[in-house]
Amino acid sequence: MTAGETAPESPFRNRGPVSDEVALKTLETCDMELLGQMPWSSNGTFLVDLAPATEDGQILQGVYKPGRGERPLRDFPANLYRREAAAWELASHLGWGLIPPTVVRDGPLGAGSVQLYIPCDYRKHYFTLCEEPGRENELRRLAIFDLLANNTDRKSGHVLAGTDGRVWAVDNALCFHHQFKVRTVIWDFGGDPIPAAEQDDLAHLVDAGLPPSLSSLLDSLEVDAVMTRATALLSDGELPVDTSGRRVPWPLL
Repeated sequence: MTAGETAPESPFRNRGPVSDEVALKTLETCDMELLGQMPWSSNGTFLVDLAPATEDGQILQGVYKPGRGERPLRDFPANLYRREAAAWELASHLGWGLIPPTVVRDGPLGAGSVQLYIPCDYRKHYFTLCEEPGRENELRRLAIFDLLANNTDRKSGHVLAGTDGRVWAVDNALCFHHQFKVRTVIWDFGGDPIPAAEQDDLAHLVDAGLPPSLSSLLDSLEVDAVMTRATALLSDGELPVDTSGRRVPWPLL
């Protein structure tokens, strides 16, 4: 930038809290305006405005991942965007938060996922958040969630510090494979007991099974694998330790 030039206005909108109900209605029904491609994404990922505004005048934003923007992978089938929505459905069903509301719908570039954009402090990520007092419960819960969802790509930069004070986990497309292949940077809680509240939630999941809104996004092997992992976590009663030191994604950040 040369002298006299001003920095371009950021396309990211700050906003106040919004309920899941309002977020989902907006994501599902409102028109999308493409604002631009999100940086540092391996697949096509776009920031969108969702109009009209909410009742209090806020214009919500979403992160749109169309299927046509995905790079083919050898070990995952096409339409990874469905797994983004499945991650939200699982976290929502458990009542754990963590994943921003996410839907599957048509858009300017075809069918894809649209996730509520979370205003956040991009200077922070897992490796900084784990040093902050008071974050342990949220981060431990995320570690449990990623084991249950079989997340194969939990990089540090996929863990955000929302301006609402909460921890949010994004980029959840590489989840739910029927073969166990977890890769995550969150191994700090290995050996910790699973708290009683999370054990109760897992027990309810095992007893009741997956809701149709989640199971419809996965194939039968993947549904069975989620239930097997939930049962194993309950049986073990604690988070596992990566004795190999190799169950991490690359790059780490």
